[in-house]
Amino acid sequence: MIQVVIPYLASAAQGCELALAVAGWRRHFKEDFEIVVVGDDPRIDGVTFIPCPRVVLPQGCRQYHAHLDHVHKFREVRRHYPEAEGFIYTCDDIYAVRDFTLADVQRLKVRRDDITDRGIRWNAWVQDNWKTRGALAKAGLQTRNFVCHLPVWYEWDKLLETYDRYHCDDTSYVVEQLYFNTFFPDVPAEHVEEPGSVWQFKVWDHKATPAQVREALDRVVWISNSFRGWAPWMEDILRERYGLLDHPQ
Repeated sequence: MIQVVIPYLASAAQGCELALAVAGWRRHFKEDFEIVVVGDDPRIDGVTFIPCPRVVLPQGCRQYHAHLDHVHKFREVRRHYPEAEGFIYTCDDIYAVRDFTLADVQRLKVRRDDITDRGIRWNAWVQDNWKTRGALAKAGLQTRNFVCHLPVWYEWDKLLETYDRYHCDDTSYVVEQLYFNTFFPDVPAEHVEEPGSVWQFKVWDHKATPAQVREALDRVVWISNSFRGWAPWMEDILRERYGLLDHPQ
């Protein structure tokens, strides 16, 4: 059985993102799987819940909290599944809207051929991404941008080696970048943001319209949103898609 792991911080949730994400997996993932939510209680029937409070940072720590917390949470998941070879990592704001398989998740995908976003003073994630690029360059590795905000497949042995090699328990990095550039540097990957890509439609800000999202439902596999992109009308469209007209749970 495949574990689909979603780290969950209730205080950062918007609307019914998690319940809708779970509904998308249940409707469209054509494999034998279980959904594992690690972190705060999702209050959703039928998922495996692993309690794991957010990691506490030392006073004065300048690392990116979310990235250190994810390492903490995935190590906790590993303690519950010590024999598993790998798992799927996904987020509560990624929604499947067409059928897909494990092979679709495992196909390598990149956003760009290089990590080009420089550190922006007010954006801690972008700062961490640029710091990660520096660590990769220092190690003589490629710096392909693998972060597409899509589900990814991690092999446990490689992921834990990544944590140890780059000291990810104490130093925050974008682990996806480290993992795939370290272990799959030369493997061909699809560019998800090229015209005609069937993988994703991103609702990244309020410029997206209901008509665009409805058009994407039968064209891409996943719709995803950022914190700035979430909107009640998008939830309504997804509820309709999943046949959850009253409530997504």
